[in-house]
Amino acid sequence: MKRIIPLAACAAFLCGCGSEIGRSEPVNVTVDKSSSEAQTTTTAVSTTAASTSAPVTTTGKKTEKKAPEVKLEYTKEFEVFEDVRLSDMVTKTDAELAEPDTRIDTETTGEHKVKVRLITGGKETVKELTYTVKDTTPPVLLGGDYFSTQVGSSCDISTLGFVADNYDTEPTITVDGYVDTDTIGVYSVTATLSDSSGNTSVREVTVEVADFASSYLVPDNGEMAFSDYLDKYQGGSADVGIDVSAWQGNIDFEAVASEGCNFVMVRAGYSSGNVTADDYFLQNVDNAQAAGLDCGVYFYSADSDPELVRQHARWLIDALGGRQLSMPIAFDWEDFANFRSYKMNLHTLDRMYKVFKEELEAAGYRVMLYASKNFLSSAWETEGEDIWLAHYVEQTDYEGSYSLWQTGVGRINGIDGQVDLDVRYAR
Repeated sequence: MKRIIPLAACAAFLCGCGSEIGRSEPVNVTVDKSSSEAQTTTTAVSTTAASTSAPVTTTGKKTEKKAPEVKLEYTKEFEVFEDVRLSDMVTKTDAELAEPDTRIDTETTGEHKVKVRLITGGKETVKELTYTVKDTTPPVLLGGDYFSTQVGSSCDISTLGFVADNYDTEPTITVDGYVDTDTIGVYSVTATLSDSSGNTSVREVTVEVADFASSYLVPDNGEMAFSDYLDKYQGGSADVGIDVSAWQGNIDFEAVASEGCNFVMVRAGYSSGNVTADDYFLQNVDNAQAAGLDCGVYFYSADSDPELVRQHARWLIDALGGRQLSMPIAFDWEDFANFRSYKMNLHTLDRMYKVFKEELEAAGYRVMLYASKNFLSSAWETEGEDIWLAHYVEQTDYEGSYSLWQTGVGRINGIDGQVDLDVRYAR
């Protein structure tokens, strides 16, 4: 069957596609239509104007290019309080990390999520990564495996404050064994330490019941005259000095220096919630420096809150009033017998030292940590730190590094009574 379609209809169709058609004489287009489909034959169109070939234009939506799939592999488990950045967590990727220094939250155990911004081909993709924080470190028995108690007193090891954990603020201790506190002797018991993450450690503990038990360090090497101390430890990379507080009263530092003393560490004050300045703090600093002694200071803290320690570090900076020191400022925390009652963990303990150090270093002072051998080994994070070791023995067997060693007590001209004696090594 044949149909006649006016040319004007075709022109309208072409115009609808954006082509321009000039005026022309009408022509006929023949269309053959079969029963199922139509085949269209287009005849050439002659016009009085020059013949123009119009381009064929296709309409439709542009297909957006999909961003390539980002390949990413990452570590899915971390230890609690582990210092991890995003660049550490992501082990393999074909994209660029937009924020590689982002710190990963490891402050609490359990499942966590972090959003990661990735850049590839100029496009940004955000992925959410799931990871787990675990606590796999068992509690420790602070101060070692030896305790002493006075005959006739009670000694319930399970209530002692010397158990601590890196994460749990209330670890427990159970004891298998018996101590007869009415009879002088040495007893052995087994202590099992447990934390809230299910970690345990078992320690064999020695308890001595004695006529007299002191909570203070008793020097194994006795009292020494400073002249003998000088002969024993001065030489090579070592020189000798003292540390003082209000307990030594009014000190004649000119006499101290004349004995061959090289340096002095001066107590600045102490705190347990509030700061109390040492009565002789600034007098000792000024007089020691005037006598030509190298001088540092130490601050005794019994606080359990890092932000409180930060405030006390600022107090110390203000109290020094711009005085320069040739030796470091030491942080001294010794209240381990009450550790559990503070509901602290070892992370908080270490954090207190860190904020103390941050504040004082920002003010231009060097900082060090003071502690006994036992607590340096069991409680503190010491890697990379300047250490003042307290170990009252002839020769220490402490295996860590240290630049000051408080070895015991002695006597020196210029001070009435005993004074702590120290050895300094080059650092």
